Amino acid sequence: MAEHKRTVSTLVLLLLLSFFSASTNATRPPATLRIPVVHRDAVFPPPPGASRGNLLSRRAAGYATLKASLCLRRSSAHNDRLHSPVMSGLPFDSGEYFASVGVGTPSTTALLVIDTGSDLIWLQCKPCRRCHRQMSLLYDPKGSSTYRQIPCSSPRCFPRQGCDGSTGACGYTMVYGDGSGSRGNLATDRLVFSNDTSVDSIVIGCGHDNEELFDSSAGVLGVGRGAGSLATQVAPTYGRYFAYCLGDRTSVARSSGSYLAFGRTPEPLCTAFTPLLSNPRRPNLYYVNVAGFSVGGKRVTGGFSSCSLSLDPATGRGGLVVDSGTSISRLPRDAYAALRDAFDARAAAAGMRRLARGMSVFDACYELRGASVPAVTLHFAGGADVALPPGNYFIPEQGGKYHCLALEATDDGLSVLGNVLQQGFRVVFDVEKERVGFAPNGC
Repeated sequence: MAEHKRTVSTLVLLLLLSFFSASTNATRPPATLRIPVVHRDAVFPPPPGASRGNLLSRRAAGYATLKASLCLRRSSAHNDRLHSPVMSGLPFDSGEYFASVGVGTPSTTALLVIDTGSDLIWLQCKPCRRCHRQMSLLYDPKGSSTYRQIPCSSPRCFPRQGCDGSTGACGYTMVYGDGSGSRGNLATDRLVFSNDTSVDSIVIGCGHDNEELFDSSAGVLGVGRGAGSLATQVAPTYGRYFAYCLGDRTSVARSSGSYLAFGRTPEPLCTAFTPLLSNPRRPNLYYVNVAGFSVGGKRVTGGFSSCSLSLDPATGRGGLVVDSGTSISRLPRDAYAALRDAFDARAAAAGMRRLARGMSVFDACYELRGASVPAVTLHFAGGADVALPPGNYFIPEQGGKYHCLALEATDDGLSVLGNVLQQGFRVVFDVEKERVGFAPNGC
């Protein structure tokens, strides 16, 4: 075990040195801002002998029932709170993909969870009253010459975020469904990226009281649609446009090609675009509509209501949230059942044997018996058809002895396109043109 820990520490150090070596501020910002991304298991390898498929399902099972909300405190001395509905992928599977970012001057490298469902960039800070374990160095604001605490009187103290009566600092509180979260003060500091590009005066949350939910990361890199996200804060320079590609989760190679990039670039001709929608009840999330799906080359019809796959702005239900922080995708129960049953019929015809019982959160698991996996295609609104590689929806369990359909049913009106289904695609968030794009082989 000690040898495994030393190996992990050495790998983390090598990753930080290779991903990030910042020195001076660029005099002219580049046309795009590109950030290296690595899967969690490449930074924190699972114990020897652990199955990656089993790890994924256990993580999903452990967090599947959690709900997240942003708790905005007016003051630590007051009991009144404003709860703004937010869905973050972190409670469902914390820390799947990390971005390496430098914070401060001189910079401290932080591995932050990329989360399109969050609006705040926050990381653990000294002094830390309560912190979860992290593998990178703890950020010390006193050691940064560019750190500036945001006072309550500042317009950058987001509405009703709260105020510390003793220091006058603008505070924040992130609270998750199991009581975990982060609390601290808002500040500004310099962020530095792998190509020595830096962005000054970015609003960050300096977390001094953080309960363990974030699985060895230093914090969260929120890239949602709200004012505090990195996507919004860098928009004056790079536009309201960013894209990422999340590499194969089963590969621990640093050269997986995963990235997060801000700034418009030419799109591959194969990019399929669907309209980007806004949900008044969850304005920070990226919504799209799904027109249906095909299994084995045949459109699935009947057994579900198309309304459940389309956003209803009046109720806030329906549609599909594109989320980098959630691992397992979730569909309305009727749509999930229709897709699963169509898959099951095709799998049986191909010679697979379905297990009598599911595994973890998955209820459709199979013994392959040398059969081919039925193809699955998602049909998004606007004619965008996305054919999924089998590894994106059919994952191994028990060391590959069995495989499970990596989808779940939901009854809460909040459906999610998780990062497992997004693997290998260049996913484009073009807020300026109000569209989301998917291009295969994008890493």
